[in-house]
Amino acid sequence: MLPANARIVKCPFCGERKELLNLASGNTIGAKHWSDQKMIAPMLPQVSPVQKCPKCGKYYLEYKQPYKEGDGWSSERGELTYQEWKEAYEQFKAEKNTKHDDMQIIRHHLIMAFNDEYCRYGDNTSEAWEEAFFIGIIKDYIASNKWNSQNMLFKAELYREAGEMKECEDVLSQISTKSLKEYELKIYDMIKTKMTKGDRKVFQL
Repeated sequence: MLPANARIVKCPFCGERKELLNLASGNTIGAKHWSDQKMIAPMLPQVSPVQKCPKCGKYYLEYKQPYKEGDGWSSERGELTYQEWKEAYEQFKAEKNTKHDDMQIIRHHLIMAFNDEYCRYGDNTSEAWEEAFFIGIIKDYIASNKWNSQNMLFKAELYREAGEMKECEDVLSQISTKSLKEYELKIYDMIKTKMTKGDRKVFQL
């Protein structure tokens, strides 16, 4: 991993500047991949697509902001907690002009953040209303996404994480295992095994 001079972005609401990580190069050596499509790569850290302004507390999409190059490097990624992702989701949903693809990115990160909070690093029990919110986000993501043979495994996985095992089974039945690559077949088998056991927890690939 080779850092480059920081990207300096400006909050579109109050003008506060923020220096963010920028890489000249990186790699996926030692990366961990999870069934919710989260990748944790020590040598390829990623800046959060949504940033929270440290001054006004509003959220904005990093890629939409013009930026300047700083004089030195920064390790700031602007990672959000699960509660912050929820706040960001509500803000962007209320703004009405948020693009469909951007809302899908936000929903996906919200799903991964929930798993960070409650499943990925241990078994933390969530309240029933929190579970219902999480399941609602998954259903919205599924309903808003375009599905084809390239991403049907992820659709099945999302249904499993939502506890919708019948729907998960239906999606798996539509997938031709003969067309799957070796690593995809392993994922298919893991999803099916956990689905059969009623296990909703995200898993490492």
